[in-house]
Amino acid sequence: MNQTSNFYYDKKVLVTGGAGFVGSHLVSQLLEKGARVIVPIRLNAVGIPKNLVSVSNDIEIIPMDLEDLETLKFNFKGVDMVMHLAASIGGVQFSSVRQASIFQDNLRPFMKVIEAARQAHVSRFLVCSSACVYPADVAHPTSESEGFKGFPQVTNEGYGMAKRMQEYLGMKYVEEFGMDVRIARPFNGYGPRDDFDLSTSHVIPALIRKVFSADAEIEVWGDGTATRSFIYVDDFARGLLSVAEKGPVGQAVNIGSDHEVSMRDLVNIIVRLCGKEIKIKWNLNKPIGQQRRSCDTSLARASMGFSAEVKLEDGLKKTIGWFKNELSAGRLTLS
Repeated sequence: MNQTSNFYYDKKVLVTGGAGFVGSHLVSQLLEKGARVIVPIRLNAVGIPKNLVSVSNDIEIIPMDLEDLETLKFNFKGVDMVMHLAASIGGVQFSSVRQASIFQDNLRPFMKVIEAARQAHVSRFLVCSSACVYPADVAHPTSESEGFKGFPQVTNEGYGMAKRMQEYLGMKYVEEFGMDVRIARPFNGYGPRDDFDLSTSHVIPALIRKVFSADAEIEVWGDGTATRSFIYVDDFARGLLSVAEKGPVGQAVNIGSDHEVSMRDLVNIIVRLCGKEIKIKWNLNKPIGQQRRSCDTSLARASMGFSAEVKLEDGLKKTIGWFKNELSAGRLTLS
């Protein structure tokens, strides 16, 4: 079911983080809807980013410093919408030991990007927040009203606080400047083009890589009882488009699946889909992040008619298939 209309046709849309995992899928969906897409990349980037090779002839790629206000203002002139997905993030281990750095690395560029969009009179701005804003002791399934209670769960506190501040600034830009700001609060995404580097990856790509690399046993953090609501990347990107088009102004909307799965069940599904017989060794001495994370999807359904469509097992099959193809082509290695 198509959740968005011709809203994006011929609009000039700039996507920060458009060369990344989710951003590149969003760029593809924008192109399908007839948008004219601009993707900023790092000043020191060499060549076309790998995630954009297939669409490079259809988009404008501009090296850009996201902390240089004057450069941003110049490049934002004539842009109809800025969708801010650029982020510094990793898995639980990566995030838990870099709280200050992650907070700064996410908030500094955001402050420049939203101010440049205001000064350049960009008509609409999307804040891509995160379910990491939620504290550990939330109600389940978790509604948007829980987003600013207490502190975010401790292992993701720096990232979660940065995302809260992005939401806060977005709301205040609506109040003070009359800017049209929409706020998406996505839950755990996964899919093709995800980060499969074990030093920075999230749980699904990390598990897939571990299973492919293992002969007899893999180690998994925790005891298997922690739960998550995962959303496949195509649904993730489609949800962002829906929020940017139809979401309430200055109010966060959860983007996720209402299906909740335990880590034990997730591991078993991945092992089965990979076609291997692997023993699971649970490590109780490692951080596991939030014990439970489940998404209340009622606001997204009511306000935008959005719901996730790809079932977890189907999404995992697609992700594993993509990973196999990348290994076969030599674009990824297990070493």
